[in-house]
Amino acid sequence: MAIAISKDLRLRAINLIEKGMSITQVSRLLEISRPTLYRWIEQWETTGSTAPKKSVPPAQPAKIKDWEKFREFIDKHGDKTQKELAKLWGGVSHHTISRGLRKIGYSRKKKRQCIKSVVKKPGLSLEKN
Repeated sequence: MAIAISKDLRLRAINLIEKGMSITQVSRLLEISRPTLYRWIEQWETTGSTAPKKSVPPAQPAKIKDWEKFREFIDKHGDKTQKELAKLWGGVSHHTISRGLRKIGYSRKKKRQCIKSVVKKPGLSLEKN
């Protein structure tokens, strides 16, 4: 990924070009490619700013469209794990179910522990004393 160059350096490059220095000379002096300088000049002329543009990835559409239907589905199948819910809902992963649960304000179902793993902990036993 490209490094964002400071506004000061961008402004200095534009000032040098406006004072009559050629783009090639400024490119060599500041070690910046000519296409980059052309983009900065175009940005300066259109917006009046030399600040780098913020890169924001485009938003992805939600796989769960009907949130009321999703809430009813969760209320009906609340005893299931997220993986089981994903299979029942269809076409989504358990991660999507997790994000959906958080969005509607539900907490996620915790993993169940096997009795054998609990018994292996020191001090715990299934035998009656």
